[in-house]
Amino acid sequence: MRHPVRTVRTTPLVSARVLLLSVVVALGPVALAVDTGSAGASGHATSSSVAPRDPVIPQDSVTAFGSAASAAPGTALDGLAAGIVGIAATSDGRGYWLVAADGGVFAYGDAAFFGSTGAQTLNAPMVGMTPTSDGRGYWLVAADGGVFAFGDAAFYGSTGGDRLNAPVVGIAATSDGRGYWLVAADGGVFAYGDAAFRGSTGGQHLNAPMVGMAAAPGDAGYWLVAADGGVFAFGAAAFRGSTGGQHLNAPMVGMAAAPGGAGYWLVAADGGVFAFGAAPFEGSTGGAVRDSAAVGIAGRAGGYWIAFGPDRRSLIVPAIADYVAGRADNVTVAVEDLDTGEILQYRPGTVENTASTLKVDILATLLARAQSQGRFLTPAEQSLAVPMIEESLDSAADTLWEELGPAAVGALERQAGLTATTPATDGVWGTTTTTALDRVDMVKLLVQPNSVLSDQSRAYVIDLMEHVTPTQDWGATGGVPPGVTVALKNGFAVIDGWQINTEGWVDGDGRNYLIGVLTNGNVSEAYGIDTVNAISSIVWQDMGT
Repeated sequence: MRHPVRTVRTTPLVSARVLLLSVVVALGPVALAVDTGSAGASGHATSSSVAPRDPVIPQDSVTAFGSAASAAPGTALDGLAAGIVGIAATSDGRGYWLVAADGGVFAYGDAAFFGSTGAQTLNAPMVGMTPTSDGRGYWLVAADGGVFAFGDAAFYGSTGGDRLNAPVVGIAATSDGRGYWLVAADGGVFAYGDAAFRGSTGGQHLNAPMVGMAAAPGDAGYWLVAADGGVFAFGAAAFRGSTGGQHLNAPMVGMAAAPGGAGYWLVAADGGVFAFGAAPFEGSTGGAVRDSAAVGIAGRAGGYWIAFGPDRRSLIVPAIADYVAGRADNVTVAVEDLDTGEILQYRPGTVENTASTLKVDILATLLARAQSQGRFLTPAEQSLAVPMIEESLDSAADTLWEELGPAAVGALERQAGLTATTPATDGVWGTTTTTALDRVDMVKLLVQPNSVLSDQSRAYVIDLMEHVTPTQDWGATGGVPPGVTVALKNGFAVIDGWQINTEGWVDGDGRNYLIGVLTNGNVSEAYGIDTVNAISSIVWQDMGT
């Protein structure tokens, strides 16, 4: 298999530095002032007028709050070749730069344009930028850790060309401009120039991937922020609070240190702002109607700017619908982001047959019975369980279905929270009916700690699902690159035409989600496999942070 075994998370992780403190947040009206600015990029970008208090936040735009609105008003850009992915403020707080995924740079206020990669071909998309201390230069960083220096910014090194365990997601510079740090999605920190390494979470299991970082005053430390709002402080950087452990309406996407370093702001994808320490709360776009996603925040004394780029996740369901419109099969899809709890569905509630995906339910029922008897599976039971999952052996499922009975399997499914699954009573277990969301919930039972299955039982099933035979390495693996954990079970049977299903857990490269795809009426097995592979690829692409 191309997806290596990883240790299954069995307990929530808590950092000694991630404590839940009081959070200041408001979801008030949006004030978007507009300035014409100056731009340097690969595309022909123009600043367009957006009426103050416009209820819709467009993509590739900036909103300004507090003193930032008068220092350098917000803006909206049209016609970009690639979406905005980051923002950085000048040292005097009178201007800001935006960077797009293709490395196009746009300067506003007293920020000066020093160059971009907008006309170059990149090995990986840009993910962020940081300026030099005097504002006469800046660095851009790509997802592969490639660093591009402009103006008086000197190049001190990069991870471009190196094999990374996780993509780079942010950059921060030292106060003298003679060094910088990079942070990867796994919390690995890379220090260059006079930037001192103060620690990282690389090698640790995180509840959510890292999405950004900010430097503390005097280069004595730095903060990292994860998608769940967990904040990790290193060196002399003081922990001021986090949203780790809270339910968020949208994942965090970035952070900025308040002037003086006595606090910081976090910003979520919906534009919600969370202020900690001495960082003042000056407003947010949380709750506003938008067709975009916040991608970063930059601060100054008494205010901040929030940058918005394309909301890739909002494209998932429409992209699936567009793809399915050209197919002859019937499709329903559910996806859940385990880091944020966000659920996306295409044709929710559509009932389909489980086919062989039910074999996961059968094994979960067998394990639950063994737990109730104070034991693990016997060698004889394991001789059925292993080929039932790894090879999808029907005869093994037949034996266990007859032994356990549909009533026991149904009881386990109800315990797992499956509300729309009805076990077959005709002796043909594959005609059990279900929904895509119920299949997602069944996989969630295996991935997250719960009172139904022990950690040992959950890890056992996940391990088998990570080692399905190569001929069944399709479906949830569609479009997923090597090195990412995929635990899956597929279903394929002739019921109403070919029933082709997939369900699984995908974890790695800044993503952590569950997927369930159910299809029927396929003209052939290969046709249905093509459908679920393509849908999985759409989900993988647009679930990226």
